[in-house]
Amino acid sequence: MGFSTSGATAIIFVGMLVAVGIAYPVLQTAHEDRTTAIDDRDDRTLDLRNTAIELNETSYDGTTDNLTVNVTNTGSTTLSVSETDLLIDGVYEPNGDWLETRVNGTTGRDLWQPGETLSIVASSADRPNRVKLVTEHGVAVTETEV
Repeated sequence: MGFSTSGATAIIFVGMLVAVGIAYPVLQTAHEDRTTAIDDRDDRTLDLRNTAIELNETSYDGTTDNLTVNVTNTGSTTLSVSETDLLIDGVYEPNGDWLETRVNGTTGRDLWQPGETLSIVASSADRPNRVKLVTEHGVAVTETEV
């Protein structure tokens, strides 16, 4: 065994050390990102399971063209009014276009605690046939008798 065999072995060993030195931090970061994503998914699933809403009443005032929707948070998750969506006859009604929102009678609140009732007043030119409210976790209620 001459110098060429020992030299080649040393070069291969150094190459393997460099390759492992480059690959290890990348694999470690990928593993941490995957673990964080799994934890986030579990948190979203828990929030979804703890979210429940009940549609109390929908009413339409033909003189003012105002639609009022009252929904109670019956789950154990605190919801956000700004992340709640409203569809009137299948058409998305942007949150900024709502005339008024009240949580337990108080205007300007964004958090919707368990047990509290959210009232939304939106403008609708005609009496809607269908109203759907969707929370931030995807839980929805639909009313077809307005």
